Amino acid sequence: ILLQRNEIAESAFNLKHKSGINIELPIGSFYSIFSLSRFDGKVAARWAEINQIAIGAKKNLVYVGYSWGQDVDKGSDIQLLLKTLNFYFQSLTSRIQKEIIKSEYEKIVKECLDLRNEASSVIQTVQELGLSVPVHILKKHFQKGDELLNDFNSNYLFGNFLEARENADLSKNEFAIVLSLAVPSRDIEIRAIWLDRETIINTKGEFGLRRLIKKLAKLGFNVVFFETINAGYPVYPSKILEKNPLVRAWDPLKIAIDEAHENGIELHAWVWTFAVGNTRHNLLIGKEPGYPGPILSTTGKNWALTSKNGLLRISGQPEMWISPANKEARDFLISVFSEIVKNYDVDGLQLDYLRFPFQDEGTHVGYDLPSKEGFKLVSGRYPKEDGEDDNEWINWKTNQINFFVKDISTKLRKIKPGIKISAAVFAMPRMERISNIQQDWEAWILNQWINIVYTFYYSFSTHEIEEKLKEIKNLTGNKAIIIPGFNLRVLNEGELAERIISSRNGGALGVALFATAHLDKKKKELLASGPFKKTAFLIPYNDPLLSSRKLYDEFFNLVQGLLNTSSKPVLSDSSTKQAVWNLASEIKEELKNYTPGKKNNIEKKLDELQIKIKEWLSLEKYLNRNQRMIYINSYLDQIKTLLNLTPM
Repeated sequence: ILLQRNEIAESAFNLKHKSGINIELPIGSFYSIFSLSRFDGKVAARWAEINQIAIGAKKNLVYVGYSWGQDVDKGSDIQLLLKTLNFYFQSLTSRIQKEIIKSEYEKIVKECLDLRNEASSVIQTVQELGLSVPVHILKKHFQKGDELLNDFNSNYLFGNFLEARENADLSKNEFAIVLSLAVPSRDIEIRAIWLDRETIINTKGEFGLRRLIKKLAKLGFNVVFFETINAGYPVYPSKILEKNPLVRAWDPLKIAIDEAHENGIELHAWVWTFAVGNTRHNLLIGKEPGYPGPILSTTGKNWALTSKNGLLRISGQPEMWISPANKEARDFLISVFSEIVKNYDVDGLQLDYLRFPFQDEGTHVGYDLPSKEGFKLVSGRYPKEDGEDDNEWINWKTNQINFFVKDISTKLRKIKPGIKISAAVFAMPRMERISNIQQDWEAWILNQWINIVYTFYYSFSTHEIEEKLKEIKNLTGNKAIIIPGFNLRVLNEGELAERIISSRNGGALGVALFATAHLDKKKKELLASGPFKKTAFLIPYNDPLLSSRKLYDEFFNLVQGLLNTSSKPVLSDSSTKQAVWNLASEIKEELKNYTPGKKNNIEKKLDELQIKIKEWLSLEKYLNRNQRMIYINSYLDQIKTLLNLTPM
């Protein structure tokens, strides 16, 4: 962003991009093209960490920039930008800050109070059930949240709207931390993190990489997605592909596997699939932005995915792609990924970019010759040029991805039976997703081509996350492991805490965090003292039956505690209490003596128990004790999923 300073900035200032292309600077998923002959002005701020905004100025120019690949939606960045404007333009931001109108004020207050009530209920529940959580720490964060809520009201009344919004955000953050610290840490859980290429390279060698993986293990992570192929370049010495020039005289993959297994971590090779070139990566390795990558420039010159105008890249998206409809290209990818599984003791393979690029009106892709001819072979015609309303064409493209998933699954399981195959996918509604990127991951799960789906919930509220998890469970019949993925860079500690809790409330068997590069000190402290404070000794899919038994034991102990508590007991009639206890005890015994023939009967009893628990705890929400039902109900959905994964 170039801000042209104006000496009479009391009235206005101009935003503009200069003409002439000297630098192509990626900002999030967009590109800002501008010319900058040299930068020798006053530095207003530097990158203290790689993920912070940088601001500088000279004469009448203010320069605001981000490191490579940044999203520009962080609340903290907005605050910093406003403060910068305020510095250069004499209190300009005090006049442009948006007023909080009455309806918005009421909405903010409701959000804060809802979270406050939930936090209060959690503290109460922790005390009543005797959970091993330091209550004094919970109360400290709760009191801080109250103070910030009072500050919000004061600043609102005095018209300090910028400060008021900041107070409200911080207040919600404190209440959310209470929730996170109080939630019992699970013995059985997937705790995954993406270890990105940038962080791998920044370890600078074997010692640094081993030390980093030890730290991830100490924090409680038990699954690492190791970025193994990025923009067409592997980090290991391949006989098929050119090795990434940023990793020269060492093999990070081999070292990472060894250290991960030493520390009880599963290591999954994370690979880019159909995206085989990237303009951002080109800038890092000294290539021109338009370089198509090592595959499309050599072996796969005829495999490129193109628009109707023959372009390799959609404007605003940095990737270049090979065509999923090209059988030769698909077979090439299978050979590359098979090389990893044959030569390295990876626990799994995670497929990323398992889709087409994002397309909307006028930007549809797939007009390369193999795609057009392949579609004509089954439909008798070529695809429409705009692609917008051509559902037959969109479904055909979707199936090309599906064919690949089936083939790679079959091939890898022959090489290494038991390997975990997962996919990093988008969580947008299915029809919208198929229309925009041709990604039908529900089909992959239901056909058991992949074991686990990691869905990116980057822009969803906590309530939306819970609702979407329930929708997915209904669609898949509790027969799939769906793990929510969250972007660490754009979440503060409270927001991260809320999302982890929402994942559990939605019945998910764990969480995945993107990425190691954004795992700062405060988030580490939150995980270590909250949801990850107890080591998860078992990854659920490795032993579904044992996992279901262990989770049920946790659930049973909570129910027993609620039934026997003398401090604020559940208000319910004795017959309902007895029915809950009898049914819970029966299921415990049947799980202990489980045989495949009992599965359907146990599932029916679990459904019945959920109904009985809802009846038993029906008055809790009116007594500000709804958290007790949430704590115990989330276990039952997880147990049903695990029973469906238990071998028949």
